[in-house]
Amino acid sequence: MLPEIDLTDAASLPEGALKTFPTPHDGPQVLLTRQQGQVHAFAPNCPHYGAPLEKGKVLNGKLICPWHHACFKLDSGHLCEPPALDDLPAYPVREAEGRILVRVPQNPPASTDKPETTPTAELGGTPPPAAKALTDARTFVIVGGGAAGEYAAQTLRREGFAGRVVLVSADEKLPYDRTKLSKAYLAGKAKPEALPLRERDFYTWQNIELLTATRATGLDTGKQEVQLEGQPPLRYDQLLLAPGGTPNRLPKLPGHDLGGVLPLRTQADADALLAATKNAKQVVIIGSSFIGMEAASSLIGAGRQVTVIAQERVPFARVLGPEIGAMFQKLHEEKGVRFEVEAEVTALLGEGGRVAGAQLKAGQTLPADAVVLGVGVRPATDFLAAALALDKDGGLPVDDYLQAAPRVYAAGDIARFPLAATGQPARIEHWRLAQQHGAVAARNMLGQRVPYTAAPFFWTQQYGKSLRYAGHAEQWDEIIYHGEVEKQDFLAFYVQAGRIAAVAGMGRDTAIIYITELLGQGRMPAPTALREDTNWAELLRA
Repeated sequence: MLPEIDLTDAASLPEGALKTFPTPHDGPQVLLTRQQGQVHAFAPNCPHYGAPLEKGKVLNGKLICPWHHACFKLDSGHLCEPPALDDLPAYPVREAEGRILVRVPQNPPASTDKPETTPTAELGGTPPPAAKALTDARTFVIVGGGAAGEYAAQTLRREGFAGRVVLVSADEKLPYDRTKLSKAYLAGKAKPEALPLRERDFYTWQNIELLTATRATGLDTGKQEVQLEGQPPLRYDQLLLAPGGTPNRLPKLPGHDLGGVLPLRTQADADALLAATKNAKQVVIIGSSFIGMEAASSLIGAGRQVTVIAQERVPFARVLGPEIGAMFQKLHEEKGVRFEVEAEVTALLGEGGRVAGAQLKAGQTLPADAVVLGVGVRPATDFLAAALALDKDGGLPVDDYLQAAPRVYAAGDIARFPLAATGQPARIEHWRLAQQHGAVAARNMLGQRVPYTAAPFFWTQQYGKSLRYAGHAEQWDEIIYHGEVEKQDFLAFYVQAGRIAAVAGMGRDTAIIYITELLGQGRMPAPTALREDTNWAELLRA
């Protein structure tokens, strides 16, 4: 048995506290919290990106990460919400004679992953020495090796499914963290080995058949078969469709096929972009999307001039509103990024087969050694057109349980699902939501009948400044601001039909945790009841 460590006196941990304490002899730190009189001990950092969990919150029996809202059960550290992939290490702890005593392994499981490092490869502990035995005759197929597909596969195993799991990915790489591509990876702060969500051994240990570089080409719901390029059809008992999106390539734009004109969706895209910009002096980004703006923040510097060409007057105006968009534009301009707003590219000009410039409708030509296409994505659902009824944009309608047809579910970028708050259908391209979809779909494939009810949540980071957004509002009647947008210290409330549909914030991480919970429970106050000094914790407890 591990020796007990006398960590601290009981009085230093009042009710509700979340505090990190050092262990003797430069040992690992321990996070302690007292909830309803009981003390719990954990590793101090989120196993996703290493956020200090003492800055998080405990709500409804869950410990919530302050950065990206991964959730862990207070009684066990068990993972209950992404984007983390693994449980939070929990340690035996007790109180005796006014002291808090804890047993910590000499080399505890790492919980300090940073964007530069590889996420952990096991499911909350030491992996088994051999693959899980299959005792169920059924085959569950997942099409798509992105956020939704990977999370669905691990959820099936976590939920005890002992049948065949086949994960089909068109990408040649192991499933990887796509959110790093436009940030740490493109900025040169993360290496290729930092990208995989799991090491290859993980899929062996969990007996998940991973088919990389394998493209789905069709679906026969009658025969319950997925057609694969160059391979025999794959029969399924339950099917999850999570192929993600395909970047728009502007095929009608003259010069779109020149060398150095690149999208940013896959690791291969990012690698090509890194090569194209290594010695580039002038980089043009077409589109002020999140990908485009994050790419700008990663590429500026190192002797490069970056210019963003945007159709809108202000970046993000249609998503976040003009005030927040103007703040981001100013932040970029202070770093040296230039903007051509309300502008349209009419042609890309080349020399020797490579891009050399971007011609604008207004007449000027911008020099360009490389061009990044940040003009959005479309659902990668062409292979489903003959089998399922798709929306005009290629999205696939699903019900509350993410079911699209008998034995067929959809998750992530392609799924148009009913928002729990209003019942209105929405298709949302967010990493965490895709993972949540994957978990819900997996449980429903197992017959659990779990509806998707969470409030959508996403984040963007540019120049070290993070904006967090909860809820969903494609349109709004007004935006109510608390704080100062210009100083990146604010909450923005998006009001739609007399209710708060979404909230964005910077410098207000604690408030966003509470607000996300309130949105998920449908308990946000009326817009007229908002006050600058609103106590969000009290509202949640009410």
